[in-house]
Amino acid sequence: MSPGLPRPSPRPERKPPMSERESGQKRPAEQKRPAEQVMPTEQMTPSGQETSTLPESPEISEERMLDPSNLEAEHHALEKRFEALLQHGDDEEIARLAAELSPGDLSEVLRPLSFEDTARILRLLPSDPLAEVLAEIDNRSLGTLFQLLDVDAIADIIEEMPSDEATDVLGELDDEQAQEILAAMEDEEREEVTELLQYEPETAGGLMGKEYLAVKGEMTCAEAIEELRRMDEDDLEETHSVWVVDRRHRLVGDLPLINLLLAKPTAMVETVMEPDPLYVEVDLDQEEVATFFRMHDLITVPVLDHQRHMVGRITADDIMDVITEEATEDISRLAGVSVEEFGEQSSFRVARSRLPWLVGALLGQVGNVFVLGNFERSLEAKVALAFYIPMIMAMAGNVGIQTSSVVVRGLATGEVDFFHLGRHLLRELGTALLIGVSIALLSFGVSYVLNGDTDVSLVLGLSMLSVIVFAAMAGAGIPLLMHRVGIDPAVATGPFITTANDIVGLLIYFGLAAFLMGIAT
Repeated sequence: MSPGLPRPSPRPERKPPMSERESGQKRPAEQKRPAEQVMPTEQMTPSGQETSTLPESPEISEERMLDPSNLEAEHHALEKRFEALLQHGDDEEIARLAAELSPGDLSEVLRPLSFEDTARILRLLPSDPLAEVLAEIDNRSLGTLFQLLDVDAIADIIEEMPSDEATDVLGELDDEQAQEILAAMEDEEREEVTELLQYEPETAGGLMGKEYLAVKGEMTCAEAIEELRRMDEDDLEETHSVWVVDRRHRLVGDLPLINLLLAKPTAMVETVMEPDPLYVEVDLDQEEVATFFRMHDLITVPVLDHQRHMVGRITADDIMDVITEEATEDISRLAGVSVEEFGEQSSFRVARSRLPWLVGALLGQVGNVFVLGNFERSLEAKVALAFYIPMIMAMAGNVGIQTSSVVVRGLATGEVDFFHLGRHLLRELGTALLIGVSIALLSFGVSYVLNGDTDVSLVLGLSMLSVIVFAAMAGAGIPLLMHRVGIDPAVATGPFITTANDIVGLLIYFGLAAFLMGIAT
């Protein structure tokens, strides 16, 4: 969804929501029904229903605790259990079993099932736990899944989600579908999500949520605690600090909950708050936000606009998602594949995403053909040179990938930066020389033992040293330069550096052969 999403018109009269809460009203903490009352465990199987062919369901009182050391096997067993229940049409047992699982476990169990079967199971859950389950499902899959549910049901689900997760979900849908869902939502939730959709998704504004408590410094601690009590229970789960703002809603302080609870009830908030709190601006890139969290060991951080008005907050669980997303993106670029391949994709889609990278690598290897063609006479004069071409190319590619991977990782974590380029390159040069000398001596010895030709062995050894030094410098320097000009350095790795090092490696190898052995090219 584009950041400039227009505001939808007020929704028409809607169907009753999937949950039993009053339409448009979030349940306060003291009125929220416990999970076991949503689907009583005694309603396990209708009387007289055939269950002899179904796997036995374990006796569970509340939420099932799976064995962390054997999760994969347990998820697979539950997947088969659901498939059997779906085949027999036992909706009550499906609902009971689904209610016993945590949202994370249930989302993993549902992942291999078809969208139709997944939708059938999810329809049996109340909207509150259903929202938690859908928040764990890959956003790219939700668009297809939502096509199997009616708009009012989806609106109920979205309203139960934290505002940042609801924004992520709607941002993955096409504009028309997102507009229909927004129009079916309650006014308060719709306004929050619509505001968040204005921000670019990979910025602090795209990460932040609106569930936070801001108080004035002139309030007493007792009044601030009373404000906390008025918050929705779900919002309280992610509240670690109370933020202090002035009359213009500009951030002036941070009041951790432990400080608030230990303070005297009559104490003024401004006397117990921590002034000048850490914050991030709304347009800061999400990678930099993640680095900021890591550097300062944060649990939560406020998000400000350019006038220092507080507009939201980011929590550590949001950053965990960013770290996973960025790592997946970097790994995919290192390998020359698409990020979408890490989800459920057909063979055709996977092949289509890989082909451009491989075609590019193929065209790059044409350079090797030209190099070999130009040194054809050298090969005719010394056929033994051809035996070691794979060794030269493999060593160049491996060293380049090793070095570039370390540098890309260092750039992502902040351990490597362009302003210390000389220091980084000197370290890599020293490492490359040590490795190069070792490999050169080993290559010389192996070649001499195999063919007894001193000239070929000398060319191979010197080529190995030169190729390793060049590949290391290219693997370190190219990502640093690309990072400096604002290009993702992960693009410089994988097929790109491997192909470049292959071509240069062959040029070095045959160039030294022509120079040292007096062979005409």
